[in-house]
Amino acid sequence: MIAADHNSTCEQAKGYYYQYLSGDTKDCIPIQMLGHIDRCSSCQAGIKRLKVILTEGEEHDSGSASQTTAVATTYLRLHFSYIGAFVSCNTLKLFLPSLAIPALEVSVPTPITVHLDKCQKCTNDLEAIRQLNLSDRQLTRLGQLFAEESKANTSVCAEAKIAIESIGAMAFENTSIAILKHLCVCQECRQLLHENRKVRIKTLTQKLEPSPTACDSTSATDIFDYVVPYGIDPDRGQPVIRSTTSHLINCPRCLVKMQKLHETVYGILERRESGIVTCFKLDESARSSVVSSPEDLYEDWPIEVQVFDKSVKTEALRATDMSAVGGLATPLKPNLKQKLSSLSIRSFIKPAAAAAAVILAAFLLFNAPTARAVNLSQISKALEGIKNVCITTFYQEESNKTQEIWISRTLNIKMLKTGNKCTLWDLNSKTEKTKNLNTGSIATTDLNSAFLMNIKETMEGTLGLLPFNSMLKAPEGAKWLPVSDGNIDTDISVTEKYDLIWTDKKSGVYNKWRAYVDVERKLPGKIEWLSKQQAEEEYEISTIIRLNYLSTTEIQAAIRDAGF
Repeated sequence: MIAADHNSTCEQAKGYYYQYLSGDTKDCIPIQMLGHIDRCSSCQAGIKRLKVILTEGEEHDSGSASQTTAVATTYLRLHFSYIGAFVSCNTLKLFLPSLAIPALEVSVPTPITVHLDKCQKCTNDLEAIRQLNLSDRQLTRLGQLFAEESKANTSVCAEAKIAIESIGAMAFENTSIAILKHLCVCQECRQLLHENRKVRIKTLTQKLEPSPTACDSTSATDIFDYVVPYGIDPDRGQPVIRSTTSHLINCPRCLVKMQKLHETVYGILERRESGIVTCFKLDESARSSVVSSPEDLYEDWPIEVQVFDKSVKTEALRATDMSAVGGLATPLKPNLKQKLSSLSIRSFIKPAAAAAAVILAAFLLFNAPTARAVNLSQISKALEGIKNVCITTFYQEESNKTQEIWISRTLNIKMLKTGNKCTLWDLNSKTEKTKNLNTGSIATTDLNSAFLMNIKETMEGTLGLLPFNSMLKAPEGAKWLPVSDGNIDTDISVTEKYDLIWTDKKSGVYNKWRAYVDVERKLPGKIEWLSKQQAEEEYEISTIIRLNYLSTTEIQAAIRDAGF
């Protein structure tokens, strides 16, 4: 082991603690820095402290609620690690992406939120990020970028400049993670990429007219990966090549959107300090000794908030060690006005760079598969437990609705509407009623036991909505993958997408089953069946299924509306 050198290498190494802990060392940590961390006892001790903080919530079970609580606890600890420290715009910048995540909303004053209250420029930056409506994973990567060292490795510039042409054409396949990262971190190289798109826009504007409809549907989540490829791994199929890519490459309007997104994200990254610096302190006597005005945001809170204009308080700010911070041992519940002075304060990793690393860890924990991920078995179990549902199936094109099925396990009823016919099976009365939708005539038939059993089987289990009930029953080589492209085309809330991908060995057909899942209820709101004949082809949708989970009263109303 080597002795700590707090004035140089050790201080620089703290910015890499999280990458080191996560094993992401190959492309993210310089070789010399990696060697120092491996041998330095001080750095190893700091990494161990960081690991303790990140694993404090591991004794919780894997349920999404407890995982979210663990993340919120860690996140609040990060906020309060700046108690007594000066918080500037550069400090707050580390928190901007996390502040845009609804599940991490903080409703009590913290050293971070009070700066946001007092600094209009930081407030504007946060609002700009929120307006993008990025996915949590995209915000995670944005947070990593904002916490990155400001100085890029200039030795990579030459290689990065060669890659700009292909990146401008949205072809990531032959570009390394390190180059994509550099194009985000290096101000000179990302400006060259911006110029490359500008040339493309000018050329395309002269050649063709884009489709306004396609352009209107292009959102920031669709183009974010191409504008901010930080953390993208082309070898693992990132970014996912979407059906809209060919449109984006050839559409000047969408390229203009990419330019605006570029200017928004990197404008925030490059913005200079506003000059507003805040200091948050716990002070039990503060509220009793200060008369609050109606505009006082922190009335009844035992805190003292100091606001400085850095341009006139330079000497005062220099006199204080801005890296000295404390932390929380007891989690603060965001929905309660607790007395902050009652919280136990303990030592924390002092440098801001280490605190930034913990922020990234909290982001990744929040977005990790164990936090919210749904597996195929959970979906299967949830479908088996539903009582009433309407299943609408489309073939080839969504506009061509082919059938609607209402199933009520409570009423023992199934109703099918297809073409000009609607059929109602009532297992209790053992009858089948068929209505001709053109004439309105209804025919009633008594059902035998064998037919009743067949109908009953179609109303059980997963209703034929899943190709397999679990990955154990899926073919060898099948994959269950989350889809993080941000396009959620469904009305159900808290939704994520998952792909089940497998190959039929007999036919050689490549299959994909995509589910849009409510992660709280584990129920799909929409399902797509896709396939292709050759590996190099793009998947084509063959069937789209939409599901609407109903009450018994709603099922009865549907039967009455059908005329039965």
